[in-house]
Amino acid sequence: MNTALKKIIILAACFIASGVFADEDQLTVEERLYGLSTLWKEASYNFAYFDQVSNLNWDDVYQSYIPQVIEPQSNYEYYRTLTKFLAGLNDGMTYVEMSADMVKKNVAHPSIKLAEAGREAIVVGVSKELAKKIPLGSIITHVDSVIVEDVLRDEVFPYISSSTDHIRWHEGIRGNSKLGYGLLMGPRESNVNIRYKTLSGVIGELDLKRSDDLDTKNWLFASGIVKNDNSIEHKNLDGNISYVALNNFTDMDISKRFNLLIPKLQSSSALILDLRNNRGGNTMLAEEILKHLTFHDLEGTRTKMRVHNSTYKAWGKYSTQFAWAKKYEPYFSGNAWQENEPDKIFADDVTFENKVVVPTVVLISRETSAAAESFLVYASSASHIILVGEPTFGSTGQPLDIELPGGGFAKICTKRETFADGRDFVGYGIQPDILVKRDVAFFTANVDKTLFTAKDWLSKKLSNNVFIAAKTSK
Repeated sequence: MNTALKKIIILAACFIASGVFADEDQLTVEERLYGLSTLWKEASYNFAYFDQVSNLNWDDVYQSYIPQVIEPQSNYEYYRTLTKFLAGLNDGMTYVEMSADMVKKNVAHPSIKLAEAGREAIVVGVSKELAKKIPLGSIITHVDSVIVEDVLRDEVFPYISSSTDHIRWHEGIRGNSKLGYGLLMGPRESNVNIRYKTLSGVIGELDLKRSDDLDTKNWLFASGIVKNDNSIEHKNLDGNISYVALNNFTDMDISKRFNLLIPKLQSSSALILDLRNNRGGNTMLAEEILKHLTFHDLEGTRTKMRVHNSTYKAWGKYSTQFAWAKKYEPYFSGNAWQENEPDKIFADDVTFENKVVVPTVVLISRETSAAAESFLVYASSASHIILVGEPTFGSTGQPLDIELPGGGFAKICTKRETFADGRDFVGYGIQPDILVKRDVAFFTANVDKTLFTAKDWLSKKLSNNVFIAAKTSK
């Protein structure tokens, strides 16, 4: 151990012994180092997307974080360090989550809700107390006198686990109270000053306090905000179009409840499925619903995961010296994989009488992720289904759950998923056939722009008596 490292450890021990952090549950240096090392080890063996961070030397990053976790710090500061560590892997399914109690004690958000459009921070919700002070649709330009983009780049983005830039901006501006980061997030009970520009061009300034329990507030939302609180919702639209929102794949009864709607859906001329608020869950539930929507078998994601064999790894070290050892080199370099053929939905699992095969539009957004993205991969090979909205979350796969010292946990993505033909969507998002861009009007107009676009497209097809042609590409 070098002299500098010894000094750091001695200093840390002195700080803890002197009660700098008066907390009986304060993590020891050994516990903090163990937590960091566990994340490094498990990612080294199991993370599925190192090729998407090809310029990252994971071992070097780990070594650079050792002094950071040894330094005297609170448990919250330690978890912030771990969050930044895993965020460097740029994957939405690989992240650290501190306990809810730790977040609540340390950080808070003022009673204002933001959304991203064109890389600007749009005010889309305010508490009734603030409604007369800052109009909905205003654009936040500065936070504590610093330009929004600079705040995000320096203080927020480094802590966001995301494989796509559009999600990094989305999460950074909106904020994530569960994970404790965001443009306006900060120490509980602290003040934050914002400068904003209204839709009419008026420049304003406002001081806010980060202390509110947002769940207890009475909110006013911009008219374009889509809120679906139930797992599944159904309504009939003009033109004999049925609308069904599938807001999650975690509710184990959602496929049964969808089945109950089938008689109503079968009398419709077209169908709109809304997956914009669906953050995933159980892919099997998505598959059960899709079986009702096709006459043909559908291919899902192609998957692969890393394989470890200790003896093969030992032999692989000699791959440059002996011909017999060359085939073991991938085990030594950590690049051995088990590849699986695409999953498949068999249309005949559902009888003809229980099918709903009509022109179908699936609404998607940046919130559409995980099992909902798997749903879209299956749907991509169905010629009567198109996607309307914006690129999806762009992260899916099987996470490995890891318990950490101090009551938090982490997830590391262990399974690589692609389209059946090998095309990547992790790191990019699944692209819509018809793009609906976000701007200020996206939130402030008295119309759901994405739903309007879908209805308009379907109405034109139906009025021309044209069934949706097979798509040539996705």
